[in-house]
Amino acid sequence: MDHNRIPIETIVHSMPKQKIKRIPWRNIQIVTMLGTLILIAVSAHWELGLGTFSSFGGGPFQIQCPLGVAQVMAASQEFIPALALAGLTGVLLTIILGRAFCGWICPGRWIFNRAPRTAPKPWATRPWIQSGIVAGVIGLSWVCHNPVFCIICPVGGVCRGAIGLSTGGSWLPSVGWLGAIIGVEWLSRRSWCRDLCPVGALLSRISVLNPFLKVRANAAKCQPCLACMKKCPEGINLGKNPDLSTCTKCLACQSACPRSGVEITLWNCK
Repeated sequence: MDHNRIPIETIVHSMPKQKIKRIPWRNIQIVTMLGTLILIAVSAHWELGLGTFSSFGGGPFQIQCPLGVAQVMAASQEFIPALALAGLTGVLLTIILGRAFCGWICPGRWIFNRAPRTAPKPWATRPWIQSGIVAGVIGLSWVCHNPVFCIICPVGGVCRGAIGLSTGGSWLPSVGWLGAIIGVEWLSRRSWCRDLCPVGALLSRISVLNPFLKVRANAAKCQPCLACMKKCPEGINLGKNPDLSTCTKCLACQSACPRSGVEITLWNCK
């Protein structure tokens, strides 16, 4: 019998009913993201100087978005040691945590990815396309002498909107721009976070080096029902020895698996 042709609903409903205690990862992620956003807004209101999603820290310790750092230095066409060090901190965190920022901190994950359920799968050549997107953004910053994506970055838009609300400024431009990106998603039938976001693309390329906190399918329990792939925002199928560089550590696959066949390993050097 070819299980790949059987609808997932049929397979799930045919299984013996069993109580599976699941960790509410999604709820924890929402609280984490909102808590970070509130912290940024409060910092701006009380002038604490903690920064934003793309530049966070205090005193000499700063964490900068690696793509933002690359754009600024490309635009200025000079090497800035302090900025480079802050960007390197962002790179090291990505190597340690993978794309956890996208799954646990970035508000874009909750605003976008609302395209129709029939949206196509990720591009087969996604690594090459994402590398091209990153190179294009940095190259355009060099040519225009301006960090072009930083100006229109949706994450920055959310931060500006939150800061505007907390300081009495305008938040309507942020809402308008975010709405425009949602429109692009519906028209293109592509996910912004999965396919088009330059920040996510760069973090995915860096996450190739990430050996920590890996998810994998338990071969004894896994059946080809594709529940993990259907729930995963990145479209990862754990049953096919996938490339986990795009994994956002959201653990939606573990919550979706009807057989508790998704395992989390702290270290995986493969």
